[in-house]
Amino acid sequence: MTYKLNRSPVVGESYTRCNQVIIDNRLGRAPAITFGQETVIGTGTGDALHVPMAPIGLAFDPAAQIAVIDPDTGEPTGAMVTQAEVYALVYSAYIAAATPAPGPTEEAV
Repeated sequence: MTYKLNRSPVVGESYTRCNQVIIDNRLGRAPAITFGQETVIGTGTGDALHVPMAPIGLAFDPAAQIAVIDPDTGEPTGAMVTQAEVYALVYSAYIAAATPAPGPTEEAV
C-alpha cells in the first residue's frame, strides 16, 4: 500500500523530554524513580505531537553522584549532588506541601 491519506510535508523540530516523574517510596523497600518520556514533534505551524516513549527506571543509590544540568541550556553547571541530597530535597518539598503555613500571629493589645 503506497497511498497516504491526507499526506502533507512537515517542517519543524523534534526533541525528547521528561513528562512525568513517579517516585516509588514504599515502606520496607528501596526507593525508586521512573521517568516518563515523550518525543515532541513540532509541525512548524504551532501544533505539536506528543509521542510516548519507554520509561526509564532508576534505583535509589544514596551515594550515586548526579551532575547538575541547567534546564534552560542543557549545559552542566559544574555542581554535583548525591541521590541522597535529591531525596532530602524531595522529602522537604513534600513536608512543605503537607504542612499548613503558619497563620498571622496576633499581637497583645
